[in-house]
Amino acid sequence: MLLADIGNRYAHLFDGQKVINLEYSELFQNYKNSKIYYINVNPNIQEQLKSIDNWINIEPFVKLNGAYKTMGIDRQVLLLSSKDGVYIDAGSAITIDLKVDGKFVGGTILPGIWRVKECYKQISSKLEIETLNQINIEKLPNSTTKESISYGIIAPIVALVEKINKNNLPIYITGGDGELLSSYISGKFDKFLIFKGMQKVIKEHKC
Repeated sequence: MLLADIGNRYAHLFDGQKVINLEYSELFQNYKNSKIYYINVNPNIQEQLKSIDNWINIEPFVKLNGAYKTMGIDRQVLLLSSKDGVYIDAGSAITIDLKVDGKFVGGTILPGIWRVKECYKQISSKLEIETLNQINIEKLPNSTTKESISYGIIAPIVALVEKINKNNLPIYITGGDGELLSSYISGKFDKFLIFKGMQKVIKEHKC
C-alpha cells in the first residue's frame, strides 16, 4: 500500500518502510499507474489528483471530533494517529495541536524553522546562518550571533509547547525538523506518525 502526504511544496510517499520525498512532477510521472491513498493540502493540484482514477483521496473518511471547517487535513490525520496529547508537526510550517478525551481542543500554526532562518537573512546578511547551533535553552546566549539566533528560534517554540501542555500530556513529534525539536522537548519523535494516522483511517473505514 502506498500512502502520500501531499504538502504545499513537496509530496511525501510512504511504501510501508521508508518515506520518499518527491517533487510534484516526480509523483505524477513515476506513480500515475500505482494505487495511492493520499491526503492533500495544496488546492492548486487538486483537480490533477482527482483525474487519476487509481488514486484515492481519504479526506472524506477523516472524522476528527472538534475539528473546524477549514482545519488542514494533515493536522486532522495526525491527531487521529494516537491517543490524547500534544501533537507537533515541524515542517514548512509548525503546527502544535492539543487533543483531550479524543477531541481536538485547539492549536496554533507557526512558520517553519527554515522559513524563520530566511527572515533573519532578509534583515541583514550578518544574520544569515545555514544551520542552528545546539543550545542550552535554560541559559541566555552570550558568545555568538549564531547561538543567539538559534536560541531565538527554538526557545519560543519550547515555551509555547510548555504553555499548551499544562496537564503534562504525552507529546508526539513528527516532520522534517521534528527530530531537532525532540532534542529540546520531552516527547516521542516518529517520522511515520501522519502515515500511521492515514493507515488508521483506511482500516476503520475500509477505504
